[in-house]
Amino acid sequence: MDSIFKPGDIVKSVSGHDKNKIFLVVSIDKNGYLAIIDGKVRKKEKPKLKNPKHVTKLGEDLNLIKKYKSNLTTNAEMHKLINKFKE
Repeated sequence: MDSIFKPGDIVKSVSGHDKNKIFLVVSIDKNGYLAIIDGKVRKKEKPKLKNPKHVTKLGEDLNLIKKYKSNLTTNAEMHKLINKFKE
């Protein structure tokens, strides 16, 4: 499935109980659903699967995805870095 999203994208939820929250896309499954984290509620150990129709892309940060994959950052650090996109 061809998706406009890729790992490292910063997205904002536009529907659901997490509406208006900022997330990092960490992977995309074979059905096109996005695995997203915010470092606070949705942690690195258990990302949330979200339909791409329910998010909007804010930008990308390849350094964030590198930090996520390297396991050198904590969930709290990821949360702070992701939330910089609220500005």
